[in-house]
This record gives sequence, C-alpha cells and structure tokens, in this order.
Amino acid sequence: MQVSTTAFFNDTAKRLGAMNARAQTLQTEIATGKKIQTPSDAPGVSQQLAEIARKDADSAVFADNLKIAGSLLSQSDGVIKQINTQLTRAKELATSAATGTQSPADRKILGVELQSVLDSIVGLANVSNIRGEPLFGTVGGQKAVTADGNGGYTYAATDVTEVPIAQGQTVRATESAASLFKLPDGTDVLATLGALATALQANGTGAQDTASDSLDTIQSGLDQLSDVQASVGARGARVELQQGLIQTADTDRAALRSQLEDTDITQAIVELQQMMTALSATQASFSKLAQLSLFDYIR
Repeated sequence: MQVSTTAFFNDTAKRLGAMNARAQTLQTEIATGKKIQTPSDAPGVSQQLAEIARKDADSAVFADNLKIAGSLLSQSDGVIKQINTQLTRAKELATSAATGTQSPADRKILGVELQSVLDSIVGLANVSNIRGEPLFGTVGGQKAVTADGNGGYTYAATDVTEVPIAQGQTVRATESAASLFKLPDGTDVLATLGALATALQANGTGAQDTASDSLDTIQSGLDQLSDVQASVGARGARVELQQGLIQTADTDRAALRSQLEDTDITQAIVELQQMMTALSATQASFSKLAQLSLFDYIR
C-alpha cells in the first residue's frame, strides 16, 4: 500500500502540474497573441522567425531604394520629354532658317526664339531632384549644365552609382547631362544651338548655311534623347516590377510569420476551457481518493 500510495500521489501531482502549466501557457498565448514567448519554447521555429525578420529588414531597405530610384527615374523621364519637345521646336526653327526664304528681320526673330528655346533646355537640364540636388548632375551640388562664356557648355560629373534594389540586383537611377547633349563624336548639341542662335541674330550672310549644317546635329541630338528616354523608361518599368515582387514577398512572409507565431485565439480559448474542466475534475477526483486511509481498507 505504501508504494502504491506514493506512486499514486506522485503521478497525480505530475499530471496536475502539467495540466496547470499548459493552462498557464494557454492564458499567456491568449493574452499576448503569440504562441512563442521565448526562443527556447521552439528553437526551430524561432530560427525561422529570425530569418524572416532578417529578410523583412533587407526588404525595407530595398523598398526605400526602389522608392527613391523610381521617383528619380520618373522625374528624369518627364524632364527628358520636355527637353525633347524643346529640341524638336529648335529643329523646326533651324529648318525655317535653312530655307533661304526668310528676310533678315525674320532670321533675327528666329534667332531670338531659338535662344529662348536653348535657355529653356538648359533650365530643364538644371532642375533639382527630390533631394534638392541637380537631377542630371549630383556631384558637389553644382549645376548640371553651365555656359562657359565662349559659346560652349560644361557638364557636371554625375554620381551614377548603381542602387541596390534586390539581392544581387542594382539599377542606375540617374543620367548625366552629358549623356543628353554630347554626341558620341564629341559634338555638343547645345553649343550647336547656341552658335546658330547667335548667327541668326547677327543676321550674317552665313546664317542660312549655319542653319543647314546644324540640322543633322539637332536630329542626332533628338535620336540620342530618344535612346536615353527609352533606357530610363525601361529602368522605371524594372523598378515597378521589383516593387511588385517585394510586396508579394512581404505578404507571403507575413502570412508565414503569422502561421508560425500567432495564436489561434478561438482554438486556444476552447483548449483552455477544456483544460480547466479536466483540471477541475482531476483535482476533485484526487481529493476524494486522497481522503481514503488505511482504516478505510481494514473496516
């Protein structure tokens, strides 16, 4: 009887302790909304959650980079479109001047308008980005395009560092002003426009020839602008695609994290009620059995 009684008490105590511990765990899970309170509760799951947290942190950095890159590329695309419009107008003016049917007064008017168009293009090239820096010339904050006083133009160096947008992936979010106006053979489109505007306003006899000679350069400039704009647009589309992929990955990780650590409140409450009922019944049963003594067996 002594061995059996001791075993009975020990076994019951263990069972009640386990049930009470589980009830407390359920109460904590319901209160916090989390199934795991410390990493030691489930080391494997905790490791998975740590990896998800690391990926979330990386994703946040990439998302910020994508937002900045997307904004810069979108602004660049819009400004290049405006420059294209102005350069197209410059070509129209040069074509008119090259016909030879213009009077001296008309050529002067064309020259004045062409100079205004050139000034507009330079102004567009020097717009600021979202950071308050020149969009097409970000090193040192200097202007992207500056007239050198001798009919030419200087172009600021541009930070074209690739921006990380995903693991092992980068995108160039900027363009240099030189890539917009300097042709592969070194010809400067802006300098060509400036020389033509000066010739037309001076109303010299060679103004018509200057206009004719400038047409090929202006057209090459338009072609180059179109190529740059296409590149900017392609990079912008890539940024949008990557933003969508990141959002999808974030959603998937959030769902997995919830599955791993979030408490199913309804299920936990039901289990807690069942556990409390079983605990109460076990305690009552144990109490009745514990009241039995040796005298009860020998009566």
